[in-house]
This record gives sequence, C-alpha cells and structure tokens, in this order.
Amino acid sequence: LKANQNFLQLQFEISDVENKLAAVRRFFNSATKELNTAVESFPSNIFAKMFGFSKQPMFEVPIQDRVVLDKAPEIKF
Repeated sequence: LKANQNFLQLQFEISDVENKLAAVRRFFNSATKELNTAVESFPSNIFAKMFGFSKQPMFEVPIQDRVVLDKAPEIKF
C-alpha cells in the first residue's frame, strides 16, 4: 500500500514538473513576443537600436523532435 502511495506521488510530481515546464515555455514566448514588438515599434525601436537590443527567436521545437517530446518518459524501478 505504501509503495502504491509513493508511486502515485511520483506520478503527481512528474505531471507537476511537465505542467510547470509548459507554463515557463508559454511565459518565455510571451515575453519574447513583447520584446520583438517593442524592438519593431516606434519610438521604442530608436532606444532598442541605441542600446543594442534586437529581435529574438521564440522557443520552438522542430516537428521531428516534437514526436519524441510528446512521448511519455519511461520510468523503471
């Protein structure tokens, strides 16, 4: 019974980590989108050029790697 509870806790922790990673990816892409918009918009684009800011790439996973990342991790005991 205790092993079952520990396994359920492990499943919950893994799920929680995956959810946090997804949230951080969304936050990163949102912040990057805001930066890219500011770098391209007047008058902030003037200051961006003066201080060396430039457009940055969004976090994207290539399609061929997405198949691997969508697969659930294997956990062996």
